Amino acid sequence: MNYQVVYFSRSGHSKRVAEKIAAYLGTTPIRIDDHKWWKGPIGFIRAGFYATIDKKVNITLSEPVKEGSTCIVISPLWAGDTAPAIRAFFRMFPKERAHLVVTSIGSTVSKRTSYLSVTDVVKREENEDQVIKQLIDRLSIV
Repeated sequence: MNYQVVYFSRSGHSKRVAEKIAAYLGTTPIRIDDHKWWKGPIGFIRAGFYATIDKKVNITLSEPVKEGSTCIVISPLWAGDTAPAIRAFFRMFPKERAHLVVTSIGSTVSKRTSYLSVTDVVKREENEDQVIKQLIDRLSIV
């Protein structure tokens, strides 16, 4: 199957996970950019606010998603849901053709329907590489 790895990252955690998954699959991750400044305490608070009110953002991709691809989409967990940039991506790309990977410090995403699968990479569990390997093994079966 033709997989592409697509990610958005505020702190670098989702980027690291995306790069590990892409390395397993022998592909280059596609970065989503929403052209917002999310750094520091103010950025953190603004990120939570945007996520809570479902504020729309405009995005660009570092490269286009190939037609017919199945995507592995990596998102940070913001206020219990995916980041607004990921929601914008899913207005362009069907969730039904995506495996969602959500990174967080200690929580899991609650909205888990419509995706091919949902995987949580929870930093406090200290099992990132194991979770990624399990995802890759599941993808190899498909």
